[in-house]
Parts: sequence; structure tokens; C-alpha cells
Amino acid sequence: MKPMLARLQDKPFVDPRYIWEPKYDGIRIIATVNPSYYELQARSGADKTKLFPELELKTKLPAVLDGELVSSTGKFNGIQHRANRINGIARAIQDYPVTYEVFDVVELQGVNLQRTPLSRRKDILEEVLIETSNVSLTPYTDDGVKLFDDMLAAGKEGIMGKLLSGTYREDKRDWLKVKCNQTDEFVICGYTPGTGWRASTFGALVLGKQDGDKLTYVGSVGTGFDDQEIAALYKHLLELQNDICPFGYPPEPAVWVMPEMVIKVRFLEYTNDSRLRFPAYKGRV
Repeated sequence: MKPMLARLQDKPFVDPRYIWEPKYDGIRIIATVNPSYYELQARSGADKTKLFPELELKTKLPAVLDGELVSSTGKFNGIQHRANRINGIARAIQDYPVTYEVFDVVELQGVNLQRTPLSRRKDILEEVLIETSNVSLTPYTDDGVKLFDDMLAAGKEGIMGKLLSGTYREDKRDWLKVKCNQTDEFVICGYTPGTGWRASTFGALVLGKQDGDKLTYVGSVGTGFDDQEIAALYKHLLELQNDICPFGYPPEPAVWVMPEMVIKVRFLEYTNDSRLRFPAYKGRV
């Protein structure tokens, strides 16, 4: 079967007709669960059962579930390591553990529930799913605004809005998704000196957005790094250091570098003056 999909929504709202859930950053999975076995189907239709043999997936009755496989570490690269890995699965289970977050049930004991309202499907799901160490029931709330603020503060992917009276329509974008963040590529143009425990390296990376031959200043990013990445980046920055500001004017005090390194940055949105709001480093390109 094809999973139900979602369309982008600008912002969350509070409406008694809707519930809101966390939006997970993982692999969408339709799970067919029987007493003696389970099968996992990806959104593409590919069979992923053998890649995730560790799931303690149990239901009180035979059921078809909808949910998301996510990295237990909270990082998307964890699930990427598992998505198509057919060798070394035992080691991968240890290094990149996963959790199956279940948010819907579309069949129970052979009875199709797709035309059953979501409110009832949620009740059935709570009754039939047995939560285990790596299988969880997705929480939900009627306050989309508060959930969005909580997800934003936690650096999560976003939230999903669903109509309580809605049926399950395969491959239709009837659900709503509100993203907390966007991701894009930017050029490192300089850095600010570090303070405190980062006094020997850098504080933030000054960023530019490449548009043809033009670099536009978009602000700086100072979060999202671990110690190892800080050291590696700083080594490259020292090699690229020069005295020329690539913007033609210094938008902020910084040590300038040749604009050659490209990185990925996650951010909420652009401000009115074209600066990144709530940026976080996500890796080198």
C-alpha cells in the first residue's frame, strides 16, 4: 500500500477538529504485524524487513501499522546508515539503533480501516499496539502552537496536523506538516574568535549565500559542532585565511578566509534583512 502524505502548512494553529504530532526525521514504514512475524515496507514499496530484525514489534491482534523508523540517537545520519545496509547488520544494530514511532493503524484482523475516522483509528491503535523498548506510540495534542514551540526549542524536524474526522487516503496529501527548519548550503567567508572553552578556535562561522558570481552575507552560525568537527574546521580555516572580506565590506568583525568551503546549515527562516534565523551547523558538503 502507499502511505498517506502531507502538504506544507505555513504555521500551526489551534482547532478542536485537529490533532498535532511530532514530525519525525526518518524512514516512513508500513508494518504488517502478525503473532509470529512482521513485514516492513518503505514508502517506495521496497521490503525493509531484513534490515531491521531487532524491532520488538507486537500487537494484540494482527494489524497493519503506519509509522516512522527513526534513529535512537536523534540524528538522521544514524537512520541513513541503516536504510540500505544489507551487510554487517548485527554491528549496525549496535552502532545505529532505531525506534519505530507508530502513529496510525490502517487494518485490523484483515478489516480495512482506511475509511474509519482518525479519532477512532487512534483509539484502536492505543488498544492494539504493545509498546516495547524500540516501538513507541506517537504522542499527540490539540495545541499545535505549543507543540511547535516545543519542537523548535528542541531542534526537531517539525509537527504534523491531522483532521480527527479524516479518513486514511493512500498517496493523498491531506495531512499538514509545519517544518521547524530549512536546510541549505552556504559558503564560509570568515569566522569570529572563540571565547571560553573555544577560545583557541572559533566562535561562529560567517556565512555567505552564493548566487552566480555574487556572495550575499546571511549572518553566522555558532552551534551544532562537536569538538572533533570544530578542530577539523579550524585547521582548514587557518589554511584559507586572508585579509580580504569577500562581501566587499565587513558586515561584522571577523577573520576573513577565502570563500571555498561549503557547509550545510539548518535554520528556521530568513529574517526581513536576509539573515538566517536560528541557524545550526549540519556538516560539510
